[in-house]
Amino acid sequence: METDRGARRKRTIFKRKFLSCICSLIIFLFFLTGSLLCAQQVLRLQAASGAAVELSARSLQPGEVILAVAHGTSDSRAAELTFVGKDYVFAANGPAGLPFALLGIDLDTIPGSYRVTAVFKSEAGQKEIVEQYVRVRAKSFARANIVLKDLSLITPPPEAAPRIAQEQELLTRVFGQSSGEWLGQGNFVLPNPGRISPNFGEKRFYNGLPRSPHTGVDISAALGEPVLASNAGRVVLARDLYFAGYSVILDHGLGVFTFYCHFSKLEVQEGQNVQRGDLIGLVGSTGRATGPHLHWSLRVRDARVDPLSLVSLALE
Repeated sequence: METDRGARRKRTIFKRKFLSCICSLIIFLFFLTGSLLCAQQVLRLQAASGAAVELSARSLQPGEVILAVAHGTSDSRAAELTFVGKDYVFAANGPAGLPFALLGIDLDTIPGSYRVTAVFKSEAGQKEIVEQYVRVRAKSFARANIVLKDLSLITPPPEAAPRIAQEQELLTRVFGQSSGEWLGQGNFVLPNPGRISPNFGEKRFYNGLPRSPHTGVDISAALGEPVLASNAGRVVLARDLYFAGYSVILDHGLGVFTFYCHFSKLEVQEGQNVQRGDLIGLVGSTGRATGPHLHWSLRVRDARVDPLSLVSLALE
């Protein structure tokens, strides 16, 4: 009898653990589906000649990336696009071999209607201009209070101020000097297979003190796990930063950058060219971090956008 009760107790514990695992998997797939697999057409700008630009995105909200694909044009230079005051040029060999461009809706974009202007140029030099409006919807972001033991990472000491200022100037220069050609090859992929925290845009507090919002996503991973390049590009930064720790920035061309932080070790050097899937560093907890993980962020023409929105777009 005692043996039967023990066996039933073990089966009950196993069932509970199994159901817990299933629930965790469902929650993960929910976030994965909502974050990666929902890109859809949101607008089509078509000229009288038949040339057109189609815009696709996961959603039209702050922090999202928009994929623009040109149809019916002679080459990638035959179309231009203007959105939120920025001019975008098209790169060759996008989806189905068509010209494409990537647009960013910055984290701080105010909800409302924004004009999109497409300019089509014929081989004879004639121009067709098409304008439409897209509505950027509001998005709410979570709040988080993070407790750090190293108080110098919350309120840096006066002697750290020059270093922090120099690093900010460096990052401004790096993000302002992108290759004029597209360096990426195909789709963007996750740099590490760990559990993703969809915490882009999170309003951050450190030990109760408000700080800048979280402009990337965190990927849980063990110390020393490999981090891979999410697409082909050029290493434009590989060094230790005060807040981000050992970090790498890849320039993928046309103003698109991916930023990887908190490494324990760098595996690339500045100026090096990498391919999608190349090893660029090892997971760590350097800089302002509570434990080993990868912080992964994205800039598109200086717009701070969720890297998961870019992974959701089919570029090949």
